[in-house]
Amino acid sequence: MSFYAFALAVAAVFFVSSLIMLNWGRYIGLRYLEYQHPDEIAALSTVENAVFALIGLLLAFTISGALQRFDERRQQIVQEATAVSSAYDRLDLFGSEVARKLQARLKDYVQARIELFRTRRHFSPWQYETVYSDQQQDKVLERKAKLWEAAIASCPNSIPLACAQALPTLASVFEVARLRAGAIEKHPPEVIYVMLFGLGLGGSLLGGFGMARAKAPSWIHMVTFAGGLTIVLYVITDMEFPRMGFIRLDYFDHYLTDVYEQMR
Repeated sequence: MSFYAFALAVAAVFFVSSLIMLNWGRYIGLRYLEYQHPDEIAALSTVENAVFALIGLLLAFTISGALQRFDERRQQIVQEATAVSSAYDRLDLFGSEVARKLQARLKDYVQARIELFRTRRHFSPWQYETVYSDQQQDKVLERKAKLWEAAIASCPNSIPLACAQALPTLASVFEVARLRAGAIEKHPPEVIYVMLFGLGLGGSLLGGFGMARAKAPSWIHMVTFAGGLTIVLYVITDMEFPRMGFIRLDYFDHYLTDVYEQMR
């Protein structure tokens, strides 16, 4: 499923629902004023302020977490590029002929990793994750296994220092790749988005209720309120999937690409 279609559909549903709740809240407020003094609505502002403060607090924590995860994914790309560069240099310890073979296998592995993030990806709303090509993932695992087996097989015929220095760096390369795979699926629980959606609509209802004191509905305020909440929720969702939407992480892949191009 297309992430753009899913995210825009949810944003559109929330925007329309927020406008409906604003109008419904104003209707309820007008009915309330038929039996109560206008000052009674002002007395209820404490509840409204508490709900709006809760919405702002939840939005602030959610945005902060999304930014932290986004920065973590960028750092892991740099970490993988650094680990690959170190492993490539340490493989020289095996000697010229063996080193060239191992470095060629490492280069093939890195190429498969780069292609993995360049292939078309799909979004699964039911599993709430980015789905990568199974064929490309199998290709990465195959080249990883061949690289590791070749490095292990070269140890008996090489100096002990070569294995002691090269194998841990190769393991570090694979470890960072595993961390990146875990970071891709690292998102806040779905209940957080349900809370944001529900509180946003509840805040719209209370906002419309407070607008009942005005003589006529202000569409500028209503559209601005609904549109502002919609944009914030969309940006949070988009930031959680930085390879699927408008907020992109792809430009940071040049660190790994630069290391690949520097390999002899």
